[in-house]
Amino acid sequence: MTTHDDIALDEEFAQAPMKGSVFRRLFGYTHPHRRLFVANLFLTVLATGSTLLGPKLVQVGIDRYLEPALMRGREAFDDAFRGVGVVSAIYLVNLLAGWALSVWQVRSSITIGQGAMNDLRLAVFEHIQRLSLNYFDRTHQGRIIARADSDVDALDRVLTWGTSQALSSLITLVGVVILLIRYDLRLFLAVGIVLPPLVWLTLWFHHRGRDAHRRLRGTQSRITAAMAENITGVRVVQAFGREDENLRRFNRMQGEFTDRWVASARVFHTYMPLVNLLAGGATAVVLGYGGWRVMEGLLTVGQLAAFVLYLGLFFGPIQVMGDLYNAALSAAASAERIFGLLDTEPQVRDRPMAVDLRRLEGRVVFERVRFRYDTTPREVWVLDGIDFEIHPGQMVALVGPTGSGKTSIISVLARFYEPLEGRILVDGQDTAFHTLGSLHRQIGIVTQESFLFTGTVLDNLKFGRPEATDEEVIQAARRLGTHEIIERLPRGYATEVRERGGNLSAGERQLITITRAMVADPRILILDEATSAVDPGIESVIQRALFTLFQRRTSFVIAHRLSTVRHADLILVLDHGRIVERGTHDQLVASGGVYAGLHAEFVR
Repeated sequence: MTTHDDIALDEEFAQAPMKGSVFRRLFGYTHPHRRLFVANLFLTVLATGSTLLGPKLVQVGIDRYLEPALMRGREAFDDAFRGVGVVSAIYLVNLLAGWALSVWQVRSSITIGQGAMNDLRLAVFEHIQRLSLNYFDRTHQGRIIARADSDVDALDRVLTWGTSQALSSLITLVGVVILLIRYDLRLFLAVGIVLPPLVWLTLWFHHRGRDAHRRLRGTQSRITAAMAENITGVRVVQAFGREDENLRRFNRMQGEFTDRWVASARVFHTYMPLVNLLAGGATAVVLGYGGWRVMEGLLTVGQLAAFVLYLGLFFGPIQVMGDLYNAALSAAASAERIFGLLDTEPQVRDRPMAVDLRRLEGRVVFERVRFRYDTTPREVWVLDGIDFEIHPGQMVALVGPTGSGKTSIISVLARFYEPLEGRILVDGQDTAFHTLGSLHRQIGIVTQESFLFTGTVLDNLKFGRPEATDEEVIQAARRLGTHEIIERLPRGYATEVRERGGNLSAGERQLITITRAMVADPRILILDEATSAVDPGIESVIQRALFTLFQRRTSFVIAHRLSTVRHADLILVLDHGRIVERGTHDQLVASGGVYAGLHAEFVR
């Protein structure tokens, strides 16, 4: 079975070819910072130039002042001392200037990169909120989270440091090669003997290091998943006495993690000493062969010293560019997945020239509506020819077995999905030609899940109408009969709600969600098993309040407990996506059909 962690892990380490169109679009997110981006490149060039100037100053100090002083004796020491002092001062000023340029360059890189990533995160978050529910039906939740989390994080190296590091490394590498060739071509070619093993070693490291790191992260992911699963299910663990067995399994994973951590560290700590060994070998060649050329008068001592210093600058850019190339491959894969998400059009969206719905009276008409989900076989209709009309202020109950189409009717009414055939009219207007926002603002939904968000109880009650005053919220709770119950919470309306309302009972959560719908002041009210988690004492209070509120709103109620729907103006009995019976409670009981059978089982 594929887990969320496996999905996120596979995607985090996936790589893709570097397509210019992808990177152009990606770096388009730096466009708001384009002036700072140009300044950053300019700072990078200056900082790199400062680094390349250092060895040249050392050569000047040796060849122009120190070597002549050694040749002419003590009478030249004073001039040499002054000359070396001037060169040293220039070297120090260049060093400080390079440091200041690097600081400004790093700060600007962070500002550009994090600004671009923040804009990208906002774009992904905004788009996810607007996607239709059919996308979430067919897409694994782990993949969606990976897009907004690990995929965006994978772009950090490229967006923040990619351009400046690539430019700096390229300038350094080209500059060093040109300078080494100008100093002594033969000596440069002699050093070239270390390049083939260096290239092979770097390729080996990137291959082995990536695989080792991937295995390590895989084990770490499983450890995190096991820890989270145990914490979530701690009551079940204790109830079945699984503590010792779970500890043994966790210990095995810990042992595997340790082995893979050691293997990953071994790869890295094999590569770096070998690179240093090759660098040392190249330095030995320079000192040996270069020293001989100095003795032959073909090279000055200062040029040899500068050659050695420039050689030290040669290996760093190769490693940086190798790491950056690997990061770019991973970033390309992440960017393609992110843009794939951003390019996904919502199935349900505002049509061209869509207009806002005016304040509704609440007349609802379904005309031969047929619908199936993307995941439903093509020959199966979830809703098959649904026809009914509800007048303003009426309460309609949807009754039927699981899978009969009750929730699907609500979903297409609220335009979470579009019907494939037929029309849905609200106050005589086809909802397909009106904006989603104006429709959703006039529909209040209370589900069995009773989902709450972190924040205070008051924040949750204002969720559907943030502009509501505290007094309006309290008055809505009073009308509903939930005010006293909310006041009994530890801090009343100011009580903090933990993740998913974990510090509240199921009944309290349901009461808050019902009150939240009332505060939104909807014209069409939908209750999907809304009282299933409420104990009988609280349910009776809510039923009396809802009965009053239903008089002023068109209401749809889905319930398996028939006691909650017996006062409905119209009951629709569904089976396999069709309306098989319709009428009031008394009419349906008297007819002796499907509803009568359900009622008989209920009262038995």
